[in-house]
Amino acid sequence: MNPSPPNDPFSRTLADWRVSPKSDPNFRPAVWQRIGQRSRETWAAYVRAHLAAWTVAGAVALVAASWTGHLFARAKLDSSREQMVVSYLGNLDPRVMAKLRP
Repeated sequence: MNPSPPNDPFSRTLADWRVSPKSDPNFRPAVWQRIGQRSRETWAAYVRAHLAAWTVAGAVALVAASWTGHLFARAKLDSSREQMVVSYLGNLDPRVMAKLRP
């Protein structure tokens, strides 16, 4: 089932609109020239040109690594603390030890 064409003149104009750009004979050589310029650029020049982006990326990586390390350290500390509590209570009263062991 095909919908009926709209009666709106704007829609008809858009439906009939076609783009016909002129072809540029220098387009391909210009692209290869830009590629050649970029290939001669050194790594240090690239980093200097994109210093802000690399700084932000490094800062984000540093914060993510720090936060992940903090979470792992907190989990290890909580686990060690729980083991110490079980051991301490078990040494105080052997009857408690039987209840605390999984």
